[in-house]
Amino acid sequence: MEKLIFLFFSLIFFFFFFFAGRSGAEFISQTQIIMTTYVTIIADASPREIQKAFEEIKRVTSLMNDYDPWSEVGTLNRKGELSVSPEVREVILKAIYFSKVTKGAFDITVGPLVRLWRKMGSEKRLPTSKELKQALSLVGYNGVKIQDEKVFFEKKGMRIDLGGIAKGYAVDRAIEALKKEGVKNALVNAGGDMYCLGEGPHGKWKVGIQHPRKDREVVGVIEVSNRGVATSGDYRRYYIIKGKRFGHIINPFTGWTVQNNPMSVTIISSDCTSADALATGVFVLGPVEGLNLIENLSGVEGMIISEGMRIKKSSGWYRFEVEN
Repeated sequence: MEKLIFLFFSLIFFFFFFFAGRSGAEFISQTQIIMTTYVTIIADASPREIQKAFEEIKRVTSLMNDYDPWSEVGTLNRKGELSVSPEVREVILKAIYFSKVTKGAFDITVGPLVRLWRKMGSEKRLPTSKELKQALSLVGYNGVKIQDEKVFFEKKGMRIDLGGIAKGYAVDRAIEALKKEGVKNALVNAGGDMYCLGEGPHGKWKVGIQHPRKDREVVGVIEVSNRGVATSGDYRRYYIIKGKRFGHIINPFTGWTVQNNPMSVTIISSDCTSADALATGVFVLGPVEGLNLIENLSGVEGMIISEGMRIKKSSGWYRFEVEN
């Protein structure tokens, strides 16, 4: 799996520069692995300025990493209540907002289901109805309460998982770190969640949309400037159980992972935090409800790829699309 992820980012890296050209020698690129994700920053900046952006991503990750029981999110999940930092509070509030916008399709309280499916993946079996019922009983974003800086859960055993929004937030923070240094043109790409600041060496940043079933192909190209772009798909992270692939994105209504329809959702928004959360929510909603949601959100466009390579695009997607 790591090899496939590396291949994917190698292709995307090549794709950026194929379209951008190589005459803009002032642009440099650096890649680091942060929490098992390849993070690439391409910018008209110095190595020192780019390093500051990487450090900002690491700082955000250290606060919101669910895998670390001593991070703020990990501590909140262990204790059930915690006085959190302003940033963690901000991201939780944003997550609750997107939970409401998607009518619960995006839900940060899927933590118990995420843990259950991690266990199923390691044990190579499907959850029992009892296990699913128990985990589902702890899911529901309305059970997260906030009083000033204190966050607490209504039910014992509830857990939040910021995996569907924190990466986008970390990208936005990295962009802010670059802006603070005076950088005007940069691209920060963290595992497919990215923000395109300004322009590349030869105009707007051009981004290839990965084919969800063919590692070496893209299904289209968009060009963006000062926009966040995020893709949720079933092709990079999944479990193989009894010979069947189960994607990592969980439907908080059923407790099961989303299967095949859609295979991929790409969102363009004003910031990467919003794009990240909406990509997950639309993925759960599916092509019909998901597209309806996108059309009703200001400044948001999207493309949904379903089984059989059936592609749906929002009405304004064409404004970003590069013709073949």
